[in-house]
Amino acid sequence: MSSRSMQTVGRAQRSSSRLAATIPHPRAGRGERTSAVFEENNVVRGTFEEINVDLGLDIHRRDGFDPVPELRALMAQGPMPVLGVEDAPEGRTAWLAAGYDEIRHVLGSDKFSSKLLYRGTAAGFIFPGFLTQYDPPEHTRLRRMVTGPFAIRRIQGFRPQVEKIVEATLDDIESTGGPVDFVPHFGWPIATTVTCDFVGIPRDDQAELSRALHASRAERSGKRRLAAGNKFWAYMNQVVTRTRRDPGDDLFGVVVREHGDEITDAELIGVAAFVMGAGGDQVARFLAAAAWLMVEEPEQFAVLRDRPDTVPDWLDEVVRYITSDEKTTPRIALEDVRISGCPIKAGDAVTPSFLAANRWNFPGPDDRFDITREKPAHVAFGHGIHHCLGRSLAEMVFRVAIPALAHRFPTLRLAEPDREVTLGRPPLNVEALRLTW
Repeated sequence: MSSRSMQTVGRAQRSSSRLAATIPHPRAGRGERTSAVFEENNVVRGTFEEINVDLGLDIHRRDGFDPVPELRALMAQGPMPVLGVEDAPEGRTAWLAAGYDEIRHVLGSDKFSSKLLYRGTAAGFIFPGFLTQYDPPEHTRLRRMVTGPFAIRRIQGFRPQVEKIVEATLDDIESTGGPVDFVPHFGWPIATTVTCDFVGIPRDDQAELSRALHASRAERSGKRRLAAGNKFWAYMNQVVTRTRRDPGDDLFGVVVREHGDEITDAELIGVAAFVMGAGGDQVARFLAAAAWLMVEEPEQFAVLRDRPDTVPDWLDEVVRYITSDEKTTPRIALEDVRISGCPIKAGDAVTPSFLAANRWNFPGPDDRFDITREKPAHVAFGHGIHHCLGRSLAEMVFRVAIPALAHRFPTLRLAEPDREVTLGRPPLNVEALRLTW
């Protein structure tokens, strides 16, 4: 697909693009350090050991949604390229799981740990309850308690509310007469309202709370991240207190009714932050990118508009194609293991690249957006015990919002065809998308 209409952020942001990965080891020993992520609330305190590896990936340079050249070069080395070796006596190696089969192996194996603690200044705030940071049996215990609200019957019961949110959003867009920036007026309001309603956040508080959560991870200033995180934490404490007194039918209410004596307030808040962050941000990005692909690929947009049965094909191809991150949470090998002939030693770090894996089966000219693919295999929602908890909710939102958008605005197009669409900072997203109809 042509990437003419995509550009990356400015030179000032690109100047600090080299990424040094800090990979904490789950079994901190010699040289361990203590970190309090929330200094005021002491929400998370733990120890970690660091492995510093310069990945050498310029994450701000893109060819549309395609992998950066540095990542393509790594992919060309094979499905398990070496990122670097720690400059220490142990000589631990950092690997990249780039192949589709290899990333599924790592994500599905109990020989790798994702139980990591990060410094707030480096990676944002990690609450208790962030499932991706847990190993069994802690992960098993927590996931069992929070799975209930995501049962298919509950998600389907929530669909009428999602339909109302989508229709109200489209009404607001249509009332302007256009043009409209579909990032803040389509993707963001639908995603945040749906996830906040699902969690149990009153409508009047949703916008401010979502901004605080976003700022707790995205602000460049550590002090501002801390202030935003504490604001979010203080408010959610009040929500949990109210819910324990009078549980409703939302995520908080269901978990409190079924497992109130087993789950802590901190874990409840962490799960909510996890759902709101992953759900709100990811779904907003998917929706905005899908809107952009509608106008960028008019022939495939026509298929979607005329054949609602192709919505599942659009969903699979959109999430495969726009995978926004080169890499995800590193896994630490707990014992020696071989993957595709590569000798992974205990203590080595393996970083799964969802972007690489989602392009692995589609190299060269076939690496394009194409809804006619035969079962496009992807790992956009993860794999193994850490597969996306909210996948069914995200897919339902997509299946409601995208055909509704196509039906409401069948002549959707760029408001300024000669102006390039801008990509935002990582995680990669469509930053601005002015459309008319």
